[in-house]
Order: sequence, then structure tokens, then C-alpha cells
Amino acid sequence: MKLLHISVALLWCASVFAQVTEPNSSVGSRPGAFSARSLGLGHTFVTSQEGSAALMGNPATLAFQDSRWTLGASVDLTRVKETRSYPFYDAFDGVLGYNNYALNDHVYSQIEGGVSYRVDQDKLDALVFSAGSYSAYQFDYTYHEEVRNRFSSGGVQDKILGKNILESGGDLRTLSLGAAGAHDQFALGFGLSFLTGDWDYRNGVYFASEDSTDQVFTSEFSPRGTPAEFNLGATCDLSERVRVGLRALLPTGEMKYDYQTTQFIGDSASRYSGTSTVQYPSHIAAGVQYRPRNEFRPMIYGEAEVHTYSEVADGLDDVIELRAGAEQQIVPGTPARFGIVYATSPSDKDRATTLFTAGVGFILRNMRADFGLEFGELNYASDDLFPQSLYGETDRSDRDRVETALFRGMIELSWSL
Repeated sequence: MKLLHISVALLWCASVFAQVTEPNSSVGSRPGAFSARSLGLGHTFVTSQEGSAALMGNPATLAFQDSRWTLGASVDLTRVKETRSYPFYDAFDGVLGYNNYALNDHVYSQIEGGVSYRVDQDKLDALVFSAGSYSAYQFDYTYHEEVRNRFSSGGVQDKILGKNILESGGDLRTLSLGAAGAHDQFALGFGLSFLTGDWDYRNGVYFASEDSTDQVFTSEFSPRGTPAEFNLGATCDLSERVRVGLRALLPTGEMKYDYQTTQFIGDSASRYSGTSTVQYPSHIAAGVQYRPRNEFRPMIYGEAEVHTYSEVADGLDDVIELRAGAEQQIVPGTPARFGIVYATSPSDKDRATTLFTAGVGFILRNMRADFGLEFGELNYASDDLFPQSLYGETDRSDRDRVETALFRGMIELSWSL
């Protein structure tokens, strides 16, 4: 039962992000874009993404690098603003409105980057090797709730009863290696990403009264060995204006991880540990790019991707993600970008996520600066994370309304040497 409580809470945490939502507590949330340019273009990457970020997208696009060396680094900030509320009714059991009882507004950040090298040779049109480190699966989530007795009669009104805290943090970071080659209208690439890192979790009920006993669960997770993912991609120029691409990101097997859990009830502590496994989903993407004759007309990108969450657990459906983006040169060396992302939910057929993206780039000699952002909302119904019976009250029978506003911004600098 203890592990069940932990798994349910972690499951909810992992599904907060809308970048595609990840339904399994051990999988985490995978960012939809690994470069600022891709972020601004609606997460599109299959047909056009140079530099080491291609290791996380379509490694075949590494071959489009013109310079000998390309070095890049990026910083991204993700803001998740979540409001949870419950309904209140009139005398005829009609919903009058919703009462907000928890508001969480938190910011998370990551630093990533890599290097790629174009080899001098005369067998192929291009041969490029690359290495980089990226946050592939993230577990960051913070939920704090101050519990008050709003229905007391007599004495102190609106008395603080305690605090509920649910936190998870950490990530699985990659050490990614890959190569790509191009000949005529074709480009092929492959990448191998080794996953390392750990994540932790805390679920605590802290009572204001000294007569009540606090209840806290803490867990630490770490991979056993070094799990890996294999990435294979290709592009083909059908004409001077049209390019198509394919990408398959495949786990090399089940990931085993160790966990150590501690249960605190007052001053007493119980500890136990174990090992579990999780099957990561495959990610299969296809895309098309249209390049106009005039460089001051927009370049158009369209993509579709399937995330096979039916392989992760029974009762989950595969996720269909549709992406589109446009890139327009404002003035030479300054492209503006816009995009949209739509993705279904693996656990709820009536829920979908829509994100809007924008970005801009600046090119100055051998240096390039890209800025990208995305924003959207995710609204859904959820059971109460912490039942009211913990504080001697009656549990709510209705599901909570959860409104989550998402914002992510990224700044990326790269140099061509």
C-alpha cells in the first residue's frame, strides 16, 4: 500500500507537463524541443536542426553543417502555474462556482549543449560527428497546500490545520554521441544516448496541532547501470524546394532502477528498498519542409509523431502529436518563427494539449543567438491529492478542477569555427 501511494502521486507529478505528457512515474516528462530554434518552430526538428541538438531529434540533420566546428549551449526556464479548485453548490445541487484552494507557481531550469565536427574527406558530400549532454527526462514538480478549517463554528475562524507538500526533482541526463553523412539528396544519421542521473520524491502531511502526528514519505531513485536509447534518422530532398525526413528513437531495452523509500510517522521511521523496471516508449516521427524560391518568403515545416505509450503500461493509448512551424526572414540574418503543437493524452481520450510557440534568431558572422518560447494551458479533472479525512473532515466526492498555465523559454548561443 505504501508503494501504491507513492506510485499514484508520482504518476500525477509526471503528467503535469504538457510537452508530451508522460503517464508513468518512472518515465518522467520529455521536453518537446532541445534547441531554441526548434522550440520557436512548434517543436519541429525532423528536416532542419543543425548542431548537437540533432542528437536528440533527427541525427541525419547533423550533415547540414557547413563549418568545421559548431559549439552550442542553451539555458531554458519552465514556469508551471497551477490552480486547483473544488465546486460548491446551491440548494438544488447546481454548481455555483469553484473555490480555489491551492495555487502553485514555480520555475525550473536546465543547461544543455554540445559540439559537432565536420570531417574533411572526399567520399561523401558531408560527414559530421557530434557529442552533447541534454536533459532527456525530467521529474521536476512542486505542490504546496495550506489547509485551513473554513467551516468551523465558534472560536478562531479560518484556522490553519496544516500543510500538504508534494515535491519531486531531478532528471535523466544524456551523454549523446552520433554521426551523420550526406550524399546527393540523401542524409543518414544515428545517435546513441546513455542515460544517467537520479530523482527524488517527497510526500508530506505536516499538522499544525502538536497532538497530531506528521506523515512523510521520501524516496530516492537511480538507474541501475547505464540505460541507453538508439536514434536513427534520414532525410531526402525530393526537389530543390521539398525535403522529407524520418526519425525513430528506440529504447535499447527495459530500464532497471533502484529505489530507497523512508516512511516517517512522527519520530519513528521505516526504511525499505528494491528494484523495479520500466519500458520506455518508442518515438516515431515524420516531417516535411518546404523552402520557397525567395528567401524572404516563409519556410514551412509540418510533422507528425507517434509515442508508443501502449508499450509502457496496460490501459494507456499511443499519443499522436502534430506539429507545424513557419520561419520568415525579417531582414537578412534575422529570422522570426512561429509554431503550434497538438498532442493527445495517453490516459484520457477526451483530453488534448495545445501549445503555441514563437522565436527569433540573430546571426552575426560566426555567432548565432536564438530565442524561443512556448505557452499554453492544460485543464483537466483530478482526484484530491490529499484527502480531507487526514484532518478529520469529510472527503470530497467530486473531482477537483485543475488549471495549469505553462510557459517555457530558451536562449541558445552557438559558434561556427
